[in-house]
Amino acid sequence: MDSHIFIDNSNIFGGAQRAAATHEPEAVLMAVRLYYRNFFQLLERETNPVTKVIAGSVPPGNEGLWEHARRYGYNTDLLNRVESDDGRLVEQGVDEIAHLKIANVLLDYKPPQILVLVTGDGNDSDFGTSFVKQAERALQRGWDVHVWSWADQLSEKFARLSSIKTGNIVVNKLDTYYKSITFTQGGTYDINGSQVSISGRVVSAPNF
Repeated sequence: MDSHIFIDNSNIFGGAQRAAATHEPEAVLMAVRLYYRNFFQLLERETNPVTKVIAGSVPPGNEGLWEHARRYGYNTDLLNRVESDDGRLVEQGVDEIAHLKIANVLLDYKPPQILVLVTGDGNDSDFGTSFVKQAERALQRGWDVHVWSWADQLSEKFARLSSIKTGNIVVNKLDTYYKSITFTQGGTYDINGSQVSISGRVVSAPNF
């Protein structure tokens, strides 16, 4: 069946580092990285991907990631981070662009189709849009919805969508594949004011 994949990169990347506390407690969390080749293979298996979108921001040093995603056929929707009132750099508009593109595929393609949402984010944006609402629209139109998320990142709102019987929703936990889709980047890291050097961990062979 044709699939349309939308990856919320910040949610998934941050979720991988959070998941490391459970699945690899000895790891330096800031060294945890996603191994995107295996990650994309996991998301695309047993479907025919028609739409492939990865949405995120452009902090320094991430251009290699975006080029890698483009080589694997992903459309990279990127925005610059903006400074918040407290001086932090935060994302703005990234989720809304993904929500809009999801709406477009729901209009452009007739079921049976699969909407693949790679996020655990159940929050409404500043403009009232959300991944959950787009999933609900897909189900109401007879689409299947596949959600991929880290367990600690997954909003309970996705589970509630199972009551919509027009389409089918499947919620998948990335934790099962932790060692196959992550690695740790060797190097020197500042941990509580001390410089710590680590050799890193290579990704495991795919277990899917």
